[in-house]
Order: sequence, then C-alpha cells, then structure tokens
Amino acid sequence: MAGAARSGAPGGDPSMHVEPDFDEEFPGADALSVECYLNILRAGDRLLAEINRRAKASFDLSASACAVLAIVDGATEPITPSLIAERAIVSSASATSVLDTLEKRELLVRRPHPDDRRKLVIDLTDAGRAVIDQFLPGVHTFETRLMSVLAPAERAELIRLLSRVQASAAVIAGEAPEPLGGVRNVPARLGRKSIKKGAGPTK
Repeated sequence: MAGAARSGAPGGDPSMHVEPDFDEEFPGADALSVECYLNILRAGDRLLAEINRRAKASFDLSASACAVLAIVDGATEPITPSLIAERAIVSSASATSVLDTLEKRELLVRRPHPDDRRKLVIDLTDAGRAVIDQFLPGVHTFETRLMSVLAPAERAELIRLLSRVQASAAVIAGEAPEPLGGVRNVPARLGRKSIKKGAGPTK
C-alpha cells in the first residue's frame, strides 16, 4: 500500500493520497476508495499511538492493558479471560499476555468462577480500580479535545459513515477470503514488468 500512496505536504495536509497515475497503474481499483481506506487506517494508528503515549506516561501501561482494565471494570457479570478477549477483539493468547502483565502489577486477580470451578474470572484490585478511575476520564477528555475540530453535526455524520464502513467490513469478514491478486501496470520508473492476475512474481 505504501508504494501506491504518499503523504500530504509537510506541515500541511496530513492525509494520504495515491499517486496521480494510480488509475493507470491499478486498473481494477478505485483511487478514492483506496484513499479512504488508507486514511481510516492512518487516523486509527495515530489515535491509538497517542493513547498509548499518554497511558505509558501516566501509568506505565499500554492502551490495550488499560482497555482490559476498562472491560473488567464495566462487566456486570463474572467475566472470563475468553470473554475479555472477545470484547477487546484480540486473540486469546494476546489477552492472556495482557492479563499476566496486569496481574504481576497487582492491578487484577484471577479467581475461581462462582458457578464453574473449571473456569477463572477476573476481578480488579483496589489499585486497578484507582488506575481505571483516572484513565477513563482522562482518555474521554482527550477524545473530546481531539474531536472538537469537527462541529457536532460533522461528528454525527462521521459516526454514520464509519458505521456503514464497519457494517461492510463485517459482511466481507463473513465470506470466504478471496485470493489477493489482479493487474498492475508497473510504472516505468520502477524498471519492472507488469504483473498479471494469477502470475507469479517477476524474476
């Protein structure tokens, strides 16, 4: 993706834009769709990086670790590691790693499930509650400051549009993955031949 896109001018437009000859280089793709996709990814990366930076500076924790604390804090029923992984949208292995870190920091504890002793549930310690009681208002204040660049109506429209994108992503995720491939008319500046659909890499 990076080879097909470029950033705006330094100090000016921070968004990603495809090269002017994108339509010629990738005849099966839509330039505006690609720019939308790239900028959603870049915006998400930048926002997460800033939350990570602030969480690290404030609590010496990652944003994902704080998110796990928030999930446990907001649970209205005994919450298991598998349910935490599901709500955090991470793998079980990733969730286990974060839980191990938080347990070592004495921010949470694993306890036997009240109804099924074969399972464990996660509870916050007093120290964990103290962290989340600072993290949540802090992060929401940051979010409010960040999004103040948009008028209320623009924020509502952004939510509506992103909801449609997420719904489309959910539909596609439920389908069998299509093999990645297609036609690329490699620009002459790269000194390589075009790649046709189904062909292997140029030697």
